[in-house]
Amino acid sequence: MSTDETSPQAKVATTEELFEQAVRQHSRRLLAVARAIVGNRASPEDVVQQAFMNLYQHRHRYDWRQPGGLVRRTVVNEALRMLRQPRMASLIDDTLEAAQVHSPGRQVMESETILQVRRAIDRLPDNFRAALVLCEYEKMSYAQIAESLDASIPQVKTWIHRGRRQLGEMLRAYVNQD
Repeated sequence: MSTDETSPQAKVATTEELFEQAVRQHSRRLLAVARAIVGNRASPEDVVQQAFMNLYQHRHRYDWRQPGGLVRRTVVNEALRMLRQPRMASLIDDTLEAAQVHSPGRQVMESETILQVRRAIDRLPDNFRAALVLCEYEKMSYAQIAESLDASIPQVKTWIHRGRRQLGEMLRAYVNQD
């Protein structure tokens, strides 16, 4: 064997390192995606952890040099799988995690706004919520969303349109309270 060839053990180490790098690089963003999709119906941390466990079991099948799409799609699929299970009690109430601001009044107002938006998003049908989250928060194209959700592009456009409309209707009362 020449020195240019790599042994199977060296390839495993490289795959391991690339996998670990993907976990470190994408975990925070994927947690936000999972939280937006499952809301309080399941633990977003469990969704991301299970997705990474599934990927780890089959890590040698994938190219880990640009894992963004792979890990995002796996988290979305796992979140949707969790939503299809019978409803779980709220495991984590993350509704009070607001951006830190200096004014206590402003912080309370922002916390309440975040709470209302999350509640409205949680009430959207699963497909509407997933498509909307991937479009608005992940800035994915319709084609990428369609691939992630195993749907057609026209179906994704419909879900996003209807999700936005329903979200607007749910939040109209909150906005008009002022």
